[in-house]
Amino acid sequence: MPDGLPPYVLVARIGSILGMAFALAIGLLFLIGGFILPALVAFAAFFPSLGIMVYAERKAAADAARAAASRS
Repeated sequence: MPDGLPPYVLVARIGSILGMAFALAIGLLFLIGGFILPALVAFAAFFPSLGIMVYAERKAAADAARAAASRS
């Protein structure tokens, strides 16, 4: 883990990647089974997981920039 990276970013990354992988896997299984609407719903569940990861990364970057500005 890089220096100064808060632990919540690591937790968000792991949780988000698991959520994205699970959403895609379930979506593909539904698609193979011929269930189009449930597959689309499962594929749509990918984006909240991605959003959580992006939010955590941006929050950590903003916190780091704020900390660096206060030190100067």
